[in-house]
Amino acid sequence: MTYKPNLKEIERSYLDIRNHWQEIDDQLDKEKIGRKDTPFDQGLMDNLLCAWEYLDFFIRKKDYDLLSKKGGPDMLEINNRVHYGLNTTLRSEYRKAISATAEKFTRQVKHLRSYYRKKTKNQVSATKIAAEIFISIVGQPQLYIEGNHRSGAIVSSWINLVNNHPPFVLTVENAISFFKPAQEIKQFDKTSRWRSLTKLPKYKKSFREFWVNHCNERFVIT
Repeated sequence: MTYKPNLKEIERSYLDIRNHWQEIDDQLDKEKIGRKDTPFDQGLMDNLLCAWEYLDFFIRKKDYDLLSKKGGPDMLEINNRVHYGLNTTLRSEYRKAISATAEKFTRQVKHLRSYYRKKTKNQVSATKIAAEIFISIVGQPQLYIEGNHRSGAIVSSWINLVNNHPPFVLTVENAISFFKPAQEIKQFDKTSRWRSLTKLPKYKKSFREFWVNHCNERFVIT
């Protein structure tokens, strides 16, 4: 049976982060990682939970892969929920941003799909594929206009879950060690076009190790 996200445990972890965000953010600032523009407040937490709820729905109800052509609207919906939740007023207000994100996504996602098909066909480890999909979503030129860290972690967790591995969920304990490499990946070679994952040797191995070590059975139900 396919794993599904444990939404109650994810919410508990996010509540813990929200309650300790000042200390986490101070440490991020001290290490010059810089997350001041996206404080982990109640609104952000609610939107993330909304995105996880959609992933849970997708796993339970959909009969196709998230990284298939049919899954494109679902990947966009995850990003929309990360930003706007189910707030129709906000979605209407930011309809131009949503449309621009869809255009960028359409240009970039074919590279992820190609990589995913190839590696799955060759029976590469699901956790390795998930980690490198995250790298490719966050790395320049990025899959979405905004919210790549948050959306990327959920999309990559789908790969884990459907292969009976636990998802990655942000916790107080792993926040610093997640944001630091993620920020470095984001800044990698901004002048390039879409970069092959083989162009990120410094980050591939270390982030794969991070991904495996911080994907926790606590956040899964069967």
